[in-house]
Amino acid sequence: MDTRYSSHPGIKLIRLPRWAAVLAVIAAVSLGLLMLVVAAGLALIIIPVAIVGGMILRWRLRRRMAEAARSGDVIDAEYRIIDRER
Repeated sequence: MDTRYSSHPGIKLIRLPRWAAVLAVIAAVSLGLLMLVVAAGLALIIIPVAIVGGMILRWRLRRRMAEAARSGDVIDAEYRIIDRER
């Protein structure tokens, strides 16, 4: 069988010059580095915002729980677990 023709119809094999292959590799590596830098930049923004937001929510929750305990709005109950036989 001739090596110029693929066994799959519609697929054309071409010979790529070395400079084009090197250029493609450089472009792929550059794109990967760009994505890494963008992800790191977003992480530097999102992680502190999430931490501060979590601290604010925790503070507000503690305050509301303390207000509910002082005002008597807390319902206290005892629970008993009943296992049903199947």
